[in-house]
Amino acid sequence: MRRKTLATHLMAGALCVAAASTQAADPLRLTLDGRPNAVIVLSDKPHPDEELAAREIADHVARMSGAALPVVRATAPGATPIYVGLALTPAAAEHIAMRGNDPASFLLSVRPDGVRLAGLSPQGTLFAAYELLEQLGVRWCMPGPLGTVAPPQKTLSLRFQETVQCPAFSHRLLQAIAMDTTWTRRLRAGGTSYGGHGLPFKADPKQQPDLFCQENGRPTWQLRVSHPEVLSRTGEAMLAFFRKNPSARYISISPDDGDGLGADPWDAGDVDPYTGEVSVTDRYIRFFNLALEQVHREFPDAGIAFYAYGRCMRVPVREKPNRRILPVFAPIDMCRLHGVDNPICPERRAVMQIIQDWQKLGCEVAYRGYFFNLADQGLPFSMMRQIRAELPYFKKAGIIGCRVECMPIWGCHAPSLYLALKLMWNPEADSAAIMDDWFAAFYGPAAPPVKAYFEILEDAFYKADYHTGNVFDFPHILTPPVMAALEARVQEAEKLAPAGSDYGGRVAILRFTQDYGRVNLEMMAALNAFDFAGAKKAYDRAADMVETSKKHDPVLISRQPGRYLKRFWYGTVQTAFTYTTGGNELAARLPDEWLFLKDADARGVESGWFRPETDTADWKPIKTYSLSWSDQGLRYYKGDAWYRTTVEVPVRLRGRAINLWLGGVDDTPSAWLNGKELPLRRVGVDAKGAPVLGKGAAPIGRPWEFVATDAVEFDRPNVLVVRVMNRTMQELGTGGLTAPAMLWAEKP
Repeated sequence: MRRKTLATHLMAGALCVAAASTQAADPLRLTLDGRPNAVIVLSDKPHPDEELAAREIADHVARMSGAALPVVRATAPGATPIYVGLALTPAAAEHIAMRGNDPASFLLSVRPDGVRLAGLSPQGTLFAAYELLEQLGVRWCMPGPLGTVAPPQKTLSLRFQETVQCPAFSHRLLQAIAMDTTWTRRLRAGGTSYGGHGLPFKADPKQQPDLFCQENGRPTWQLRVSHPEVLSRTGEAMLAFFRKNPSARYISISPDDGDGLGADPWDAGDVDPYTGEVSVTDRYIRFFNLALEQVHREFPDAGIAFYAYGRCMRVPVREKPNRRILPVFAPIDMCRLHGVDNPICPERRAVMQIIQDWQKLGCEVAYRGYFFNLADQGLPFSMMRQIRAELPYFKKAGIIGCRVECMPIWGCHAPSLYLALKLMWNPEADSAAIMDDWFAAFYGPAAPPVKAYFEILEDAFYKADYHTGNVFDFPHILTPPVMAALEARVQEAEKLAPAGSDYGGRVAILRFTQDYGRVNLEMMAALNAFDFAGAKKAYDRAADMVETSKKHDPVLISRQPGRYLKRFWYGTVQTAFTYTTGGNELAARLPDEWLFLKDADARGVESGWFRPETDTADWKPIKTYSLSWSDQGLRYYKGDAWYRTTVEVPVRLRGRAINLWLGGVDDTPSAWLNGKELPLRRVGVDAKGAPVLGKGAAPIGRPWEFVATDAVEFDRPNVLVVRVMNRTMQELGTGGLTAPAMLWAEKP
């Protein structure tokens, strides 16, 4: 009954229309008691998508009923025909076009004389086949062998209908699931991807430095769009592109990823109130306008799609964009843990305001967001509530398409990504019904506790007034009580899922994700408790689980999150363990709370803030490893910041080499002990534990080490001062000291 209700709902509304025929009371049977009662009819020269549609129908029907539907080029006498594609009749084309003209649109007609699958394109015909299979009860809940649900049923029937469906968004894409395009296609993903990094020609900053932006008197990797040659070469490259692709609507042009944009006379001086950085949007809109003037002489409808991203996110304040400029909005610097409906997250509301600001300038807007927690190594996290709120909002706001980045951790991301593709096709669909159907189909008897698992997880994040990227705040969200409640739901699901069944295998994936999250939280807790042996043990276990996940289809922890574990945690955990074992020794723990003072004008060194006698009346307490900058009112602060504390070192360590270890810094520190500046020892470690000096080390949260031997005084308070130069904007909302710190003594 649940699946029937869902199917009925999905075929209602403005986007999907179904009219049940009254020509016959009984449904049309495709199979009867395990025997074929229909044939699949293809044209003499079918399109590959039409051949795939026929194959998908035949394969799934055989899996469900045991009946092999023949694929023929002409109707077999006495058999019900399922026409796949063939010539789209004018009446059928008009019927579809009344609802929309997107090439993915289709008609599914079921009458007593047969079934017709017809799309405005072969892709539309393929999507009609997937609609037919979904009406038969098939569900593609996630990629891989365990992801397909095809309930056994000897007799398969379709109700009589004339169903037209057209997608709500022109493109519906989940980036980074290329490992199984079959899955996303079955859920009707498609359309042209817009937006990309870089200009359409290449140059070498060593050979032509004048063509590049300048910082500190040197060229960066970013081409200087105000240079006449950059403009002319871009126009030539655009013309070459549109001559080769005359039907293309847009060419994708943006700055290269990262900053390196320097300053330019074409900038309008607009400052982003969140990041504190000067927007470069005016610079690029002027460049795009001039480039389109060249191209429109030959291709008047040509457009430029660019990433409204980073320093190009805000609208221009001086330049008026050509209407053929498409901002592809990518709010990488904004919170990703909450949705637009969350009252505790002003950043998501700001995202919507910026979209509206672009539209007020006459621009269409596409969305290039993030359906995962960026730089997260794979802890339990779910986005159903956010997706349920935002995709319908995007449609109402006039967003033309969605290409959303994701890095799936399938044990916890599968329901969110499934819902995302469903709502990209039809944001008016009943998301609660979709997810009830998904849980029932995928987990069977274990569905109730698994659904409760995700409700607990979603609720924890919805109520969490934390917004930092990575997982720095996850211990405050996935607290021991929350993890215990999640664990109880997994254990209940394990009892209900039959051993050796598909349901049991799917619960095992959830178990893997739950255990991986627990081990990562144990690593973080041990690190913050200065239990470095325990942290290393947990890290090694997590790293082993990443390798184990690669043996599953699909890979349970996708490639980049697996890398994030090493990138953000290996150096800290490995060096902490090394410096407190093998004869090395912890000399003194440094506290979580230090005194703190911002230094936006970078005058602290000149003013002698590193001296022990400095007046600290204006300094305020701040946490280091237990709370991020975001949690303490400094989310977007960029500039220098000073930390001060005192530490005692026991006299028994006299004669040993003493070093200062800062377990994580964002981004560049200097250190003084008792007024003496400490020389840098090393920055980070590579995968083998060897030192990495600056280049090649992870730029966020890497450990920094300084030699303290000549400055330390024993059995008395030592004044330790650290200046952190947080100059580089990054998407995590962190800054300063981000991990535990210590003084350690080298082995004698």
